[in-house]
Amino acid sequence: MARVVRDQRLASWQRGNGDQMGPVRGHLTARAKEPSGLARLALVHLERTARFGLPRAELLREAGVTEDQLRDPDARIAVSALARLWRVATARVREPALGLSLGGDARPRDLGLAGHAMMAGSTVGGALRRLARYGRLVSDALLVQLVPGDGPTWVRLDVQPALRTFRPALDARLAALLSICRELSGAPIAPLSVQFPYPRPDNAEDYQRLFRAPIEFGAAATGFLLSRDDLARPVVGASEPGEGYLARLAAEVLRPVDQERPVIDQVRRVLWQQLSEGVPELEEVGRRLGMGPRTLQRRLRARGTTFAGVLMQLRRDMAPSLLRDGQLAVTEVAYALGYEDATSFHRSFRRWFGQSPRSFRRGDSSTVAI
Repeated sequence: MARVVRDQRLASWQRGNGDQMGPVRGHLTARAKEPSGLARLALVHLERTARFGLPRAELLREAGVTEDQLRDPDARIAVSALARLWRVATARVREPALGLSLGGDARPRDLGLAGHAMMAGSTVGGALRRLARYGRLVSDALLVQLVPGDGPTWVRLDVQPALRTFRPALDARLAALLSICRELSGAPIAPLSVQFPYPRPDNAEDYQRLFRAPIEFGAAATGFLLSRDDLARPVVGASEPGEGYLARLAAEVLRPVDQERPVIDQVRRVLWQQLSEGVPELEEVGRRLGMGPRTLQRRLRARGTTFAGVLMQLRRDMAPSLLRDGQLAVTEVAYALGYEDATSFHRSFRRWFGQSPRSFRRGDSSTVAI
């Protein structure tokens, strides 16, 4: 079964990942103490404030972020800058339900790789587990935890202290989380309960309209409770081989190249479908191919390779395409390839191609033997 990386591992990844990120003007890298998030994702909700009459250029100026940085898939923005941006927007828009309004428009694709991974999940619960894996990759200000109970499961949300007590930011994130679940399932999911840590606001009816559930204000946590049935809802249009962003990108690389070794091609395809949740075990891949692990190992050995060898070659084949495509940060590419930290990906990439992933992306990749 594919492994779900816990928050401790994500934190470990962050601590060891800073020197791979590169400097971003006006902001801190992941090695620095101040938390950050991907710039192109962190501003998604706030950019939508344009419909309230707040110019995009003014928001970027307040945060100290340039358009060039937003176009850079690797640029990060400090959470403190995001907090300033939120406060400016809230002060000037004067909309009590600003956070709910912005979060209610959220779509999975807003989350970059995390969203693509969610769309590849088979159920709402599976999609949320994928988000728990990728949340801190998107932003240090986004921490999603699933806390199972006797049947229902709490979907807990936490943010950095700079935003934890700021109501519009919490509203936006929890509303976005539920909106994404609804879009993924194609169903009007209504939680069994919703919790917010701040006192009941004057516009409580706005919360009722969006969440359609009992709401507890002044609670000890932020989150909503989903029933087992809602967690089991299938993801509408869940990505199959040949569908979805990552699958389309992989279509050319994963095409059969040798009719004499179909088992290798089959293993590559199963691995690619599962890597966004971490590297699956040999037993899981064999089960999906209808054979036991020993049989699979024997058939791979007969073709002159091993399970680990197929995984390594798949990563080596896919890494350049993911980097050239430019939609994902280097850290997201590492996770898309099933690495548990960016440092390991950098080490592998340098061994394969003699340069770092960022150098490859910035330079003339035609000089690399691929």
